[in-house]
Amino acid sequence: MHTLGRVWARLREAISSGEGQSEWSLKWSRQVESRWSRPKETVDCFRFDDGYVTTVKYETRDVTWQLTPGQVPLASALAMATLYLEHKLTPQTDPEGRPFIGLADHGPVQVFEEIPPEPVEYVYLDGIRTLEEFPDFLTIDNDLRSVFDQMAPAQSRTSR
Repeated sequence: MHTLGRVWARLREAISSGEGQSEWSLKWSRQVESRWSRPKETVDCFRFDDGYVTTVKYETRDVTWQLTPGQVPLASALAMATLYLEHKLTPQTDPEGRPFIGLADHGPVQVFEEIPPEPVEYVYLDGIRTLEEFPDFLTIDNDLRSVFDQMAPAQSRTSR
């Protein structure tokens, strides 16, 4: 079922890229921040106090919003960035402030009704501590591994 979700996600990506949307590219990765961009849109992941925050900015409207519900572990912040980069979805937040996304047979979805129109599994994104804990519908590529290695606190790098 998860493999079908990945196939569906790739198909949607291929279709949407044919509608004039440019591919995302990693612009930089430093110890405290990383940025992905495409024309008129950026995704930033940066250290904030004792956690990490991920934001999206639309350049044309000068609008920025957080994908994370505050400070989260690095892998969680990168999972939320990847969710947006791959699926253009923003995590939702439950009443306790935990970020989640619905997972249907065709991939991740946002759920706006108490009883969704299709069966979904709820996947929480705030407990992810390593890239290996990423849900199957998110891709871990070499750029993402590089970002994680660059941004991970020193004790996390030595304990792996």
